[in-house]
Amino acid sequence: MFFTINIMSEIQKKISLNGSWLFVKDADEMFSFNEVFTLFNDEKHDGEMIIPVNWQLAGLYNFNGACWFRKEFTINKFNSNDIVRLHFAGVDYFCEVWINGNKIGEHEGYFQSFHFDIEKYLHKSLPNELIVKTASPLEEPGKVWPHKKKLIKGIFNHHDCRPGGWSLERGQEKNTGGIWNDVYIASGSVLIDTITVTPGINWDDNTAAVKVKSFCSSSIKRNVKFTFQLSSPKNEIVNYDREIKLAAGINELTSTITIDDPQLWWCADLGTPYLYNLKIISGNLELADVNFGIRKVFMDDQKQFYINNKKLFLRGVNLILTQFLSDLTSEKINNLIALLKEANVNIVRIHAHVNRNELYEALDEAGILVWQDFALQWTYEESDEFTENAVTQIRDMVRMLYNHPSIAVWCCHNEPGNQIDSLDPVLSKAVQGEDTTRIIRTASNYEEHPYDGWYWGNKEHFAAAPMGPLVTEFGAQALPEKKSLLKFLTKDEMEIPDWNKWEYHNFQYEQTFNVAEIDAGNSVEEFIVYSQKYQAELIKTAVDFYRRKKFNPITGIFQFMFIDCWESISWSVIDYYGIKKQGFYSLKEAFQPLYVSVFLRQRKYFPGSKLQTDVWIINDLHKDFNDCVLRVMLNNQLIGSIEHINTEANEIRFWEYKSIDILLPLDAGISSQKIIFQLVEKNEEKILSESVSEIEFVKKKQYTFEGVSK
Repeated sequence: MFFTINIMSEIQKKISLNGSWLFVKDADEMFSFNEVFTLFNDEKHDGEMIIPVNWQLAGLYNFNGACWFRKEFTINKFNSNDIVRLHFAGVDYFCEVWINGNKIGEHEGYFQSFHFDIEKYLHKSLPNELIVKTASPLEEPGKVWPHKKKLIKGIFNHHDCRPGGWSLERGQEKNTGGIWNDVYIASGSVLIDTITVTPGINWDDNTAAVKVKSFCSSSIKRNVKFTFQLSSPKNEIVNYDREIKLAAGINELTSTITIDDPQLWWCADLGTPYLYNLKIISGNLELADVNFGIRKVFMDDQKQFYINNKKLFLRGVNLILTQFLSDLTSEKINNLIALLKEANVNIVRIHAHVNRNELYEALDEAGILVWQDFALQWTYEESDEFTENAVTQIRDMVRMLYNHPSIAVWCCHNEPGNQIDSLDPVLSKAVQGEDTTRIIRTASNYEEHPYDGWYWGNKEHFAAAPMGPLVTEFGAQALPEKKSLLKFLTKDEMEIPDWNKWEYHNFQYEQTFNVAEIDAGNSVEEFIVYSQKYQAELIKTAVDFYRRKKFNPITGIFQFMFIDCWESISWSVIDYYGIKKQGFYSLKEAFQPLYVSVFLRQRKYFPGSKLQTDVWIINDLHKDFNDCVLRVMLNNQLIGSIEHINTEANEIRFWEYKSIDILLPLDAGISSQKIIFQLVEKNEEKILSESVSEIEFVKKKQYTFEGVSK
């Protein structure tokens, strides 16, 4: 068995094994291969399953343990010199494979693609029988799960946003096991095993040296001409030929390609995410096809992030897009990208898991940076065996995702506690051995997760910009809309809340009522309004305070979290059904790359009073904005402005309330009214940024005090 990247071309011979498979359940993992073989042959199986799929989605509800799968296929012809390779693009979690009764290998890990060479086990022009044992076991509650876990599945096995959360009894329900990605057979005399593309930029002469390193398996022994075909973002094609003497077995192919005036990959804030394409061709066979970007990322001693030598403030969100990877369609990925762009996000943290390749491809194309966590969430078994397994799998992650330019950061562990000093340095060293071109974080631990206003304190604590300079989690829960709640709670469970059911769906009672002190109101509708309002205010408050201290010392922030991965009541700003909460709009406004941040020193006014406000203009773009106007509008009526504003690239400007001389109208009605701050490009009358707040106009009250003694 060899680790592989899923590189296939349409020209190579390929047989898909997706579709209907027979299966046998084996919850206690009691069956031997021979027993299962007999069950299949006697047609005593449990039915058919359409592969690929996580078995929960195929009707095996809350099933833990093993499931055996059987598929028959025929290969009508293949050359006697061909390597015939069976590929699995993703199996969760343990996998053992037999061809025609011969065990050909096994694999552990949910996210990796892997393959086996099977030519010597095949029947030509006769049916072949493939049997796969897939196991995703229950970890013993209390003894192993949650604190001494052995399975490297990250949030898929343990998290407070997955089904059951922390519950010992139910926290491992809705198991993600199964053959969740494609299964296929490829054949040829030369097959690519891995390919890595490492661009290096020479800033002095404006060139890039692109180092290509590939390993291929060959069944032939002779000189072979390979063409490295490079396509630029402008679709300019250049061929680089190399003749290599192949040996039977594994061969290394290397080449260094120099590119003049390279078009760099940028995040969307700063430019265009230009992608190059590289193909490896031999004769009329396309052996490999990979996209890559030319860019440089690093972080300085102050944890300030740079891309292509330009400093960037990170406006990020934590992302757990789905609980079941087989369910992540292209449509869902495209919708996500649109929502991230709408919310002005420039980096996503793939939170404590590795996702499917299509997501990273979309992020590459969109110019959205990625902080990639390894699939470790909280604590695990302390043993040499576990450490060795984790090292192997974290290396797999880096090799699998290496060519994606969007990935800027590798992070070895989320909230590891004391394992940050034992397990995680070993993992960090392993990553360094695989990749020296990216930022490597040992962990994202509690000291950079300020949950003020949710687990402790209140949202006003964010005035101190706690736990910087790089904040990788903050946030608060909010209820979804009623029509979403009704899809997983009954009307009775909502009107007289079944708190156990709510908590199974991740609702945190104590934090909601005892820390955040959210008012439940007199109806579910009111509770939803108050809950979403609180989350929105906390997000706006936190982001404002952090961004006002940009690079002094705050270098980036990651809201937790963007979207629900299942029917949840969580920290998301978009629920499982795609409906935005109020918090989404707060995040969108506060994450504007050019942002007018307003601190209203006073929210209640008498008509005709002076507006008491501080204003920051925060520019994350590497572009100057000159001769702008800040308009202040009350219910869309202009009440004042600041003229001739020049804002330099990647800088902040500040006006203290004493310097802002704006009077509120005398004829303002006694009510709450929207106050809007618009930054306008004067010459073009173009709105560059807009922030909306609310103030209340009041009148003097007549008080009567009784019982005042002399």
